[in-house]
Amino acid sequence: MSWTTVVGLEIHAQMATQTKMFCACRRGSSTSPNESICPVCVGWPGALPVLQSEAIRCAIRAALCLHCDIQEFSRFDRKNYFYPDLPKGYQISQFYRPYALGGVIPFEREDGSPAELPLVRIHMEEDAGKSVHESDGTSRIDLNRCSSPLLEIVSEPLPMTGKEAASCVRSVRDLLRWVGVCDGDMEKGNLRCDVNVSVMPAESSEYGTRTELKNLNSFVSIERSVLVESARQIEVLTGGGEIRQETRLWDQDREITESMRGKEDSPDYRYFPEPDLPVVQIGSQDVEEQRAALPEMPEIRLSRWLNDYGFPQLETVPLMARRANGDYLEEVIQAGADPSSASNWFRGEILRHLNDRSEKIEDFPVKAAELAALIAAVKEDRLSGGRAKSLLQEALSPAVSLKSLIEDAGSQEQDSDALAEWVDQVMQENPDAIAKIRAGDMKPMGFLMGQIMKLSSGQAHPKKVQELIRSRLS
Repeated sequence: MSWTTVVGLEIHAQMATQTKMFCACRRGSSTSPNESICPVCVGWPGALPVLQSEAIRCAIRAALCLHCDIQEFSRFDRKNYFYPDLPKGYQISQFYRPYALGGVIPFEREDGSPAELPLVRIHMEEDAGKSVHESDGTSRIDLNRCSSPLLEIVSEPLPMTGKEAASCVRSVRDLLRWVGVCDGDMEKGNLRCDVNVSVMPAESSEYGTRTELKNLNSFVSIERSVLVESARQIEVLTGGGEIRQETRLWDQDREITESMRGKEDSPDYRYFPEPDLPVVQIGSQDVEEQRAALPEMPEIRLSRWLNDYGFPQLETVPLMARRANGDYLEEVIQAGADPSSASNWFRGEILRHLNDRSEKIEDFPVKAAELAALIAAVKEDRLSGGRAKSLLQEALSPAVSLKSLIEDAGSQEQDSDALAEWVDQVMQENPDAIAKIRAGDMKPMGFLMGQIMKLSSGQAHPKKVQELIRSRLS
């Protein structure tokens, strides 16, 4: 029998606000356990939550980029359950009246075709704390994360593979990063996912019983866990067994899913309206303000780059990876640099520097206008490409100005007499290299060029130098 895997996603994204959801504590600012907390975070009796407006603005932007229907009125509810890292014994969430309904997640099928995963809702809620399990068998509780603002993005079930499920989550992460809602750092738990998996015979239209895979925090885990869990369910069903609705954990090392607990339904959480928070009203003016504040969206930027700048599709991948990368490139182009040259420099020298130091473009010390001036100097034949790269490396020190370096470097020496003097000296000092070139081995040519550039302190014009060498060898 042929089987189809059906996946539903619950994506939890911590919003990149300065403060927590219901208090003034700084979000994500502490590295020491239980340092960034207050009576509201830890649920002291009488400590009342106050909804922070920054979280609402972030939530609106997320709903806009996922094409949701933002509700004018929404409210918070208490989701009751007991766990060591939930000090209040309940989580403030939205259940009965979420702030956003519908929407879609754009993603790519395994065959490369575009597709969309329909959404049920997005709701706001607070994060719980963190249980830290020690090697000695003890567990400790860090409440720094308590009350941090979360978005829960809930999808409809859809037939898809594990790789396609990971593609959906990647799409959400990229979009939320793009609009500044979430940093998408899955290693820190700032974006994590619960995946509901079921299987059904390929000819059937009725979805099977689902299991929930909890707290997946990498794309590899999402892809592999869906594959393994669907295979487990198929094995159970073909053996005559039944699938039990439950929550399961993914063991990445052993690549198996293990039963954690029976899956709770909404009545188990005993939801009721949060009595300490008023109804949330999001007016049309609030929505339009956030819509106007959205940056140029990725699909629009990509289309413009392909059509206006003529960038090849593959070249755009590292440029589109982070919005800040593209913003910097746009500044370089706006400062007068040729788009193709600007792209080449960014993907080459700049990305190499950033990757070597695990830095972001925001940390890059060279201003876009200075890089544009360097590119122009190369294009106008005032500097060689090699000399320009050397100047850029010098300018990576914060105390050095690339503009001053370009001015001090002057122009490439093109005077025939000066060039001939350098060429003749290097050729006389390296007779073995000359003999090899005359014998048909062109490898020493690069060596000769390097020696001439060294002798001229990088001022010799490379093309004219090559012409002089060839003329003397003919």
